[in-house]
Amino acid sequence: MFRTFLVSVALALSTPAAFAGPAAEAVIGEAADELVRGTFDDGRLEAVIDTQRIARFALGRHVRTLEPGEIRRFVSAFDIYLGSVLDEHAGRFAGAEVEVMGSRDRSDRDSIVTTRITLPGEMPQTVRWRVLEVDGAWRVVDVEAFGLWLAIEQRAQLAAILDRRGTGIEDAIRALGSEGREFAELTTEAPAS
Repeated sequence: MFRTFLVSVALALSTPAAFAGPAAEAVIGEAADELVRGTFDDGRLEAVIDTQRIARFALGRHVRTLEPGEIRRFVSAFDIYLGSVLDEHAGRFAGAEVEVMGSRDRSDRDSIVTTRITLPGEMPQTVRWRVLEVDGAWRVVDVEAFGLWLAIEQRAQLAAILDRRGTGIEDAIRALGSEGREFAELTTEAPAS
């Protein structure tokens, strides 16, 4: 009985004071609706996706050794990269059904939102969105599709480039152009989950 009491107290203490879910789910739901209707544009990209946070995360430990100007150039290139990936795939989402399945709060400002996306004539896909609240705004910081968290995958790919002798931030920036095409191929050919 005492053990049950301790477990219930531990669970109560570990539960966030507020639920991130509804607000995080609303951000994903609204963005998905705009994407399906074809009204999501580059102006909304910055409001919904924290490209600076993702870009800095993707640089991993290398962010500590780069000059501020190099980081700004990479973040700018990363923003363009994400915009081009979105533009390239925007037409593919026309007529899709997006259902927000729910969320799992990691804290009161960190949530994983699960969606089911059904493209016309295709099997439904489960896509998870990691959303953080910073300064009162919820923004996407990672997306899991086909079993891969894309920011984590991006980080591994950039580390493989930047860890090679004689490479630098310009090589990482150049790689963003080819990775946009590779990502397009991955999402087109990936099996249904």
